[in-house]
Amino acid sequence: MLKSPVSILIITIITASFLIGDNAAAQETMTAYQIMEKVDQRLIPTDQKAEMTMNLIDKRGKIRSRSVKTYRMGDEKQIMWFIKPADVKGSSFLRISHDDRDDDMWIYLPAFGKVRRIASSVRNSNFMGSDFTYEDMETPNLNDFDYNLLREEQLEEKSCWVIERIPHKGISKNYLKMITWIWKEHFTPVREELYDRKGNLRKIKSINVSQSGKYWIPSNITMENLKTRHKTELIFDKVEVDTGIDEQVFKSSYMTRIQ
Repeated sequence: MLKSPVSILIITIITASFLIGDNAAAQETMTAYQIMEKVDQRLIPTDQKAEMTMNLIDKRGKIRSRSVKTYRMGDEKQIMWFIKPADVKGSSFLRISHDDRDDDMWIYLPAFGKVRRIASSVRNSNFMGSDFTYEDMETPNLNDFDYNLLREEQLEEKSCWVIERIPHKGISKNYLKMITWIWKEHFTPVREELYDRKGNLRKIKSINVSQSGKYWIPSNITMENLKTRHKTELIFDKVEVDTGIDEQVFKSSYMTRIQ
């Protein structure tokens, strides 16, 4: 006996409601570590090109802007070339992440005339005069931290998990702990509080995300230093994803070649 279109529609709606209910129930039983695993495994572009504006904003609201071109390959590789103004033009930064050790980082400053590796001992230094340290530029290793699910709350109409991240003993990090707001719908970080080694809230990172095809990626990131009342805003424009970037670009030999 054939089912009527109305019957099929009703069955479809009921089935969908059960699936949604099961998914919500599964989310409710997830541990903090499982949530962060989902964040780590979320769908991201194979590669990405963007033009980026870096605004340095002092406590009086004065803004210094920099234009940057940036390429990424997943979360593993990133290269940035500073285009203007004149005092940073030609500078570049390269980061390669690893599963079993800290990221490798290099910086090229035209005044020195050579590519320099960033040593672990200086990774708490500010990156190019911004409120981001070199450590902030790293891709965190999931297994370097303990996780605690603190609560669930709304953040700008987004339903979020609030998760505390604490480095394992023996893991050297600049922060005592980090508290991250994870947007439930897309397992995407949208806010992070960074606490110094004395336990004081030192910086707040705010992340606006937007949809690019099938991906949800940052469109604006702001890092605010509560002690200095200075903040850095990163604005991404002309974003292109899955363009087939040549992996050879992510080598130190390309740092002196603005693409």
